[in-house]
Amino acid sequence: MFQDFLKNMTSIEDEFFEIDKQNNLADIVLNFAKPSDIFDLNYGSKLPVLSDDFLDWINSAFRIIPQKYKIRLEVCFEDMEGYDAAELEDIFAKNMLLEYRSQVSARKKEKHLAWSLIGAGTLLLLATIFLSVFRTNDSIYHEIILYVLDIAATVSYWEAMTILIVKRKEDFGNRKDLISRFAAISFHEAAASLAR
Repeated sequence: MFQDFLKNMTSIEDEFFEIDKQNNLADIVLNFAKPSDIFDLNYGSKLPVLSDDFLDWINSAFRIIPQKYKIRLEVCFEDMEGYDAAELEDIFAKNMLLEYRSQVSARKKEKHLAWSLIGAGTLLLLATIFLSVFRTNDSIYHEIILYVLDIAATVSYWEAMTILIVKRKEDFGNRKDLISRFAAISFHEAAASLAR
């Protein structure tokens, strides 16, 4: 039974999506009533801004489909609300650029925070060393202060490394997926999808 489970696990995506194994392509179809369902209507912007939910669905496609497959995403609408496919593709492309730029900006802020934490951790570590070397008595208060400084220095370094290494790897993976794993994206009316 376990062997069957492992055998099915390697090709489970075939049960859910159309997979072209010869060309390493996976087709994912998202269905919506209208384009405004994928927009964040709270923004009063010149171009519609894609909603966080829609961006999460796209990111989940990268998680669900194995790394070896490129993704053809098809977004179908029951009513196009006056938009045409080219216009929606342009909105999508510009939103991806906006998302990328905001991620780069957020990443810069996180780097500054990480380096500040490293500086604070270094100061705390130096204070710990200084208090240890120039200890004049063995009071319990002195030990508690050393212990607290040691923990604070460790936590500062830990948080800084999390930001600089782990978070960076996650962000890089998301950007790489957007650039390298999309084979195509198309927007059209649901009836047009059935005719294809």
